[in-house]
Amino acid sequence: MKKSTSQDVAKLAGVSQAAVSLILNNSDKIAFSNETKERVFAAAQQLNYRVPEKKKPRKKSSTRMLLVLTPTLTNQYYAELIQVIEDYADTLDYRVIVCNTFRKPDLEKFYLDTFLSSQVEGIIYTFLPSFPRFIEQIMNSIPTVIIGEKQNDLSICSIELSNMNAGAMLAEHLYQLGHRKCAFVSTPLNQLTLAREQRLEGIRRQFESHGIKDGVDVLMAEGLLESDSQDDGMPYEYSVGRQVTANFMKRKGAATALVGVNDMTALGILNELTSGGYRVPVDFSVCGFDNIFSSSITTPGLTTIEHHLRARCKAAVDMVIDLGHKGNVSSIPAPMVNKIEYTPQLVVRGSTGPAAARKDEITTG
Repeated sequence: MKKSTSQDVAKLAGVSQAAVSLILNNSDKIAFSNETKERVFAAAQQLNYRVPEKKKPRKKSSTRMLLVLTPTLTNQYYAELIQVIEDYADTLDYRVIVCNTFRKPDLEKFYLDTFLSSQVEGIIYTFLPSFPRFIEQIMNSIPTVIIGEKQNDLSICSIELSNMNAGAMLAEHLYQLGHRKCAFVSTPLNQLTLAREQRLEGIRRQFESHGIKDGVDVLMAEGLLESDSQDDGMPYEYSVGRQVTANFMKRKGAATALVGVNDMTALGILNELTSGGYRVPVDFSVCGFDNIFSSSITTPGLTTIEHHLRARCKAAVDMVIDLGHKGNVSSIPAPMVNKIEYTPQLVVRGSTGPAAARKDEITTG
């Protein structure tokens, strides 16, 4: 026997199907006369019609959130880093809030004040905090991990790469190719990031270990504010690479290799040299740090340093979650704060080659 429907009840009672639904579900959205109600109930009984049971809403699981602070999204390194963090956190049933500080301490503080009062269960910094002592204080309740840098006197966990060793690796590679003078092209050397100084120091020390005391010229952008809001729309670090390289070529510096403080800067160096008609690596060798995706597809491919990004990001997520599960983070003594340092790996591609015999023999065209 065919099962009755609300449409059958409506037809027998002489009302609309919507009226049947409202009356049988005891809705108070519309007032019906008692006579109409009785007709509907009688029709439903006659047809043995039963109102379908409503599906019970699924019980929502508690959403666990991690806050990730990044200084910029124009540098592909940070975009790749965040992608890995979000993807891995999702497998652990955590959601990620990403906040771009644009390297502005006041914006960083705003994000901290805004989200610390919510259900954030952990914080991952992709740069050195502008308020390190404040972060040490909130570590008592919210586990925090820095990925990418470390500062030995801070009681904050970190997942670091040995930037000093990374610089030394590039310097040794260049030395073996016959380079005795390189230019270190960098964004400002300041406390925004210690990695810049550490990479430079690693290069210097390695050249000095071969008896070369003045093997590195430090070149920085002049009059270019450390901001991602460039008038030409270009990423700041890329713009630094182009501008500094242009100035270097005008001055006809003695360096036979140019080292970008990171891959974004090195890509700017490559582009400026190519635009000027110089051959890489015949006229100049170029290298950087980070091994971002673009470094593998540019022409020539960029010699750089592998940062083990996926492994470090996963370790940071695991660490911040593990600290949270331990409950009272303040119970961890400062000397026991976890500071993991990964060993860098040199990735040699087509942008580095034997040093030009004499700089004055370099021709463009």
